[in-house]
Amino acid sequence: MQQPRPSVVLGIALTVFAMAVMFSSAPSAQLQQSGGPGSTVTVGTALPSGANVIGKVSIDQTTPGTTNLVSIGTTGTVAINAALPAGGNTIGTVNVGTFPALSAGTNTIGVVVPKTPCGTTVFSQPIVAVPTSTGSPTSTTTCVMRAYFNNTNASAQTVTLTDNSGTPLNSVGPAFSIPGLSNVVIPFDGIVFTSGVKWVAGGTGVTGALWGFQ
Repeated sequence: MQQPRPSVVLGIALTVFAMAVMFSSAPSAQLQQSGGPGSTVTVGTALPSGANVIGKVSIDQTTPGTTNLVSIGTTGTVAINAALPAGGNTIGTVNVGTFPALSAGTNTIGVVVPKTPCGTTVFSQPIVAVPTSTGSPTSTTTCVMRAYFNNTNASAQTVTLTDNSGTPLNSVGPAFSIPGLSNVVIPFDGIVFTSGVKWVAGGTGVTGALWGFQ
């Protein structure tokens, strides 16, 4: 029987050794997990029911679209889209209480009365014929706002407007001339007419009006 040559035996040994090295270095699967042994993380399943809290905010959606409660920390629940509770609850830092009903009477809403040395009672003298002898539309001290005169004559006519003090002081005139078929509006903006107002026209055909505060 012929013995194998040493070179053949050495080649077979090298081949077996190479195959052993190749299979021993092949990659293998490795199991890694975080959180210590025994923990299980499942993605895609429903959250467990109960009072579990995710972070610091828990959302109660027992009946979606109906029950919408948000619990913030340990302060309780806040209802979203629910009616405001009755009582004396305060929203933010603004506490809106109950406003009293408007009192009955002659109260006025939305009218601003200018500040004058007189009161807040409106005095109004509608358009009338200015007398040809001195007359007094009012004997109460008046802060006159406007005076109006109209001359219905074709020729010029005169008017005089004064206060009603013991020694009357002129405010228009004396004998202020108004052209024929003309009128004039005189703004006084609250000038005080002590003890009231007096006026007189130089002839017939002159009309006038006044208003102010007393």
